[in-house]
Amino acid sequence: MEKVRSEIEAIKIAMDAEMKAHEKYTQAAQKSTNAKGKDMFSQLAAFELSHYNNLKALLDSLSDDKGWTTYTGTQFSETPQCMGGEASSLEASETKGDVISVLSKAIEDEKKACEYYTTLAEQTADPAGKEMFQKLAEEERLHTKILNDQWYSLNNQGVWVWGD
Repeated sequence: MEKVRSEIEAIKIAMDAEMKAHEKYTQAAQKSTNAKGKDMFSQLAAFELSHYNNLKALLDSLSDDKGWTTYTGTQFSETPQCMGGEASSLEASETKGDVISVLSKAIEDEKKACEYYTTLAEQTADPAGKEMFQKLAEEERLHTKILNDQWYSLNNQGVWVWGD
């Protein structure tokens, strides 16, 4: 019984972090004046909301003693709205420092999420639970890579490259 309680608490912590990430990415998308930045942050927000919803379904299932749910993963949109264009410079209303700061914080948060899910995967005995947490960790690792690539491009060349 104690193990189930600790798993439920761990899932609640993850849900809270996913909702906060969704809100931060939504705010960043709303503030971004660049189509590439807006699209990237919007898609990341949708990704985090999907994580939240899947964790909520898991929490409900475990709370009802129905066991672990299957997580098939979340995908980015196949056709980003900004697809097909060349790298675009920061808009006049976007300061490089502000965007870099948002990206830096997001990178830090994604790394922490990856570590958290990796730890949960290691501690979870159920194969479906282990697989779910491993997939979530992989997705957070992908987010980190995307954000790092964008950070590098904006910091060194001053251009958005999302969707290229």
